[in-house]
Parts: sequence; structure tokens; C-alpha cells
Amino acid sequence: MNIIDIKNKNSLNIASRILLKNGVVVFPTDTVYGIGCILDQEAIPKLYQIKNRPLNQPTAILMNKNDIPESLQKEYKKYPAGSVTIITDAKKYNINFPKVLLKDNKIGVRIPNDVWLEKLINEVGPIVASSANQAGENTPEKFSDVSSKLLKQVDLVVKSDIISVQTPSTIYDVETKKIIRN
Repeated sequence: MNIIDIKNKNSLNIASRILLKNGVVVFPTDTVYGIGCILDQEAIPKLYQIKNRPLNQPTAILMNKNDIPESLQKEYKKYPAGSVTIITDAKKYNINFPKVLLKDNKIGVRIPNDVWLEKLINEVGPIVASSANQAGENTPEKFSDVSSKLLKQVDLVVKSDIISVQTPSTIYDVETKKIIRN
């Protein structure tokens, strides 16, 4: 396991390089500590294996606001920046999402409100992401909450104990108009 502090000027370049080689990285987000990989058929199974996540349980995608279809922009504006994952028909995006990320042909997308993470997404494209915990464990609000078992399985850990919200995002299904998690 390689650990780099987010304050290190090379942290972004190192994380980008590892992700683009289909690696899995643990990183701080604006909500909770996260784990992710790029949208790639080789990388996604690694992420699911490390999290011990069932393949029939989709996870969210982190994107920059420029990648969000105009038809969905107003939905994101209803919530504070970074605080909502919008679930909608995957066909609204011009991306061929792997089936493992879909449920009923829907995809969950969140726009993080974090400068470092926005830059990472600009470098590597959308990131398949989830909280940095294994199935059944508590959601890590800071680096020290991430289990050592999980940390030993990833390619890189970007360390920071500064997370602004420390609560998972609200999940809202645009199609059904229902909040799934608040």
C-alpha cells in the first residue's frame, strides 16, 4: 500500500497515473472517505472485490458538472453542491456504462464539491466510487476510520483528514421522484 498526503504537489499526478492503469485508489471526498477506479471493465471488478460488494449492487459515478446533461442540471441545483447522487436513466448520458453499474438501466451520478477531486476527474474522466469501507462496515468519515484490511488491498491511498461534510450524499431518483437515502 502506497500512501501519499493530499498536500503533496504530486498527489494528483500519482493518483491519476494509477487510476489510468486500472488501479484502485482510496481518497478523501467532500462527503466521506471514498474508494474508486475509472470506468473500465478491468478496474471495476477489482473495486467490487476489495469492497466485498455484491455485483448486483450498483455504485455511484463521480463526474464534473460539465459532463452532466443539460436536462439534469436543474435537478442538481436543487441541492447544495456535492450533497446529492442523482439516479436516472443511463441513456441520458453519452457514456456506455458497464452493466454492473446499472440497476433497471439507471445510473447514480454525483458531482463532488472538492477542488482536488474535480481536478482528478478532469484528468481521468468519470470515477466509479463508493465509500471506503467493506460491505457491512461503518462509513469512514476520516482517514483513521478506513480499515487497515481495505487499505492493504488498494494501489494508492491519498491521505487527508479534512472532509467538510462527513455524511454520505442524499440519493434521489429523478424518474420516481423519490429520495432513496437522506
